[in-house]
Amino acid sequence: MIRPIRYFLNIFRPTPLLYVAYDVGDKHKQTIVLLHGIASTSNTWENIINELKPDKYRVIELDLLGFGQSPKPKSLDYDVKDHIKSVHKTLNKLKVKKPFQIVGHSMGAIIAAHYYTTYPTEIKRMFLLGPPIYVKDDESQSIFTKTRTDLYLDAYKFLSNNKKFTISNSQLIRKLLSIKDGIDVNEENWDSFRLSLMNTTVKQNTYKEIIDAKIPVSIIYGTLDEFLIPESIDKLAEFQHVTVKKLIAVDHIIGKRFAKEVIREITKN
Repeated sequence: MIRPIRYFLNIFRPTPLLYVAYDVGDKHKQTIVLLHGIASTSNTWENIINELKPDKYRVIELDLLGFGQSPKPKSLDYDVKDHIKSVHKTLNKLKVKKPFQIVGHSMGAIIAAHYYTTYPTEIKRMFLLGPPIYVKDDESQSIFTKTRTDLYLDAYKFLSNNKKFTISNSQLIRKLLSIKDGIDVNEENWDSFRLSLMNTTVKQNTYKEIIDAKIPVSIIYGTLDEFLIPESIDKLAEFQHVTVKKLIAVDHIIGKRFAKEVIREITKN
């Protein structure tokens, strides 16, 4: 009886509105929506927002469901549908001009791709930054890529099952690398992190969603990105509507070099 009860609860539970960290620019201008990654906040975009001129764009930053100052309800699954519902409801409340451009970093790229799949008329272009695309059961993959994919997925399962280890090590990494945003797993966002990791990052269909997209898709990633499977991303460049740009000696964090390239791609269109 648990599954039927949970099903009906899911139907009637309210969709939370997200915290709007930044909303600058004329509402009649072209809108750019920025979605950060897992265990991060809207601070991810610090090196980007100052370059997106409010006289040309309306720029919106959201704290994703379960992170930053957004709600962290215990009743949700934190799958990609939960994330999209909250993004969609928040953008509707903000009366965002459509179609808009969407920029997603890391898990935010997974959410951006599925947002387009769900609401295809609302988005005119996608920019996916450091997308953790994991393709399972693809016979065309090399043995190396299959093995690496399995290692990542096994590691995520380990992290989701070991709270104390994950929280303590995330804080240690932040301290060692002096990271301002990202890799911040704590008691407050633990459930959001654990469920988002397994239900959004691991259980994804992003590769196929990008292939099926009918709009331009720009993918940008660093060659030192520790969360990616390069072969899975590079294969997407075979499709006419997808462009893939690799940044040499750049990692997962959106530093100044990464941000500069993102700005160049956004503003040239």
